[in-house]
Amino acid sequence: MKLDSIFTSNMVFAAGKPIRIYGEGSGLVEISFAGKSTSFYSDGDIWLVEFEPMEYGGPFELKAVFENETVVLNDIYVGDVYLFAGQSNMMFKLQESTAPESMYETNDMLRLFSTDRIEKSDRFTSKDGWVKSKKDEVGYWSAIAYLTANEVVKTKNVAVGVISAHQGASVIESWLPEGVPASLGISLADNEKHIDHFYEEFKEWNQDGKLYSYALAQVFPFAVSGVVWYQGESDTTIEEANVYDKELSAFIDVVREGFFDSELPFIVIQIADFDNRTDEAWKLLQQKQYDIQFNVPNVKTVISSDVCESDNIHPATKHKLANRVAQVLLGL
Repeated sequence: MKLDSIFTSNMVFAAGKPIRIYGEGSGLVEISFAGKSTSFYSDGDIWLVEFEPMEYGGPFELKAVFENETVVLNDIYVGDVYLFAGQSNMMFKLQESTAPESMYETNDMLRLFSTDRIEKSDRFTSKDGWVKSKKDEVGYWSAIAYLTANEVVKTKNVAVGVISAHQGASVIESWLPEGVPASLGISLADNEKHIDHFYEEFKEWNQDGKLYSYALAQVFPFAVSGVVWYQGESDTTIEEANVYDKELSAFIDVVREGFFDSELPFIVIQIADFDNRTDEAWKLLQQKQYDIQFNVPNVKTVISSDVCESDNIHPATKHKLANRVAQVLLGL
């Protein structure tokens, strides 16, 4: 028997959300957290226990007693937890950005959990568990995730947990469960899809449902405070842009269902302007991302074009954009 891999020392639970603790295996289980305990017998392959929502606070200890093992996790806080997901602009590292090194900080109240990537180039993986922000390591974090979350920590003076799930050149179909596009009546021919679907180095993760099952579902049903989504550059044919709103709406539903939270706040970062792509498809996808906030409840779109460079598909000025995202999160 064991806890799920997301449960490690230094973790952050979301304030005001159910405290869900879960794992695998059958047998007797006793879970204790923040002065509350429960015991039960798991007669299946997976188990889950849920404690009542808590206010901000910590540090706490979590103890899991199985039939032949006791696991004790320490330095756990209840704070804000955000999923940061998307493709290369979400993956874009702090050290690649123009953010001054004065923004690189050691902050014990900011913690990161990284889902695994198919392309093995990240400094952190799920095997590292939850890691604290350290000045000499945050350069490897997602720039948007680190800069946004660090501002929330310093403004609210609470613990913030970042769950990072990203893959460069990934298409939205890969982040949806297999079969969802077809269920929406979407069936595009290969010549109607962006070339990123077919590049040899991208094909492994751009199959329908691949990143949903490999990375996203890895963190369900852990409770989170909100989601930040930064993706779209690889879905910019006119045919894909025409249906992107249907797929994005379905993606929001899938994520909310996965976290058992039908009103989970969702932030969509609109892709920036790019001088080499000023065609109708690029503009249409930007419009679809802007309009989603008016068509799906509890969704906000953050515009990036006026604070990012347009001469690179990966604009390096991420700190101004992160400030804009942080202001939305702080207003939730």
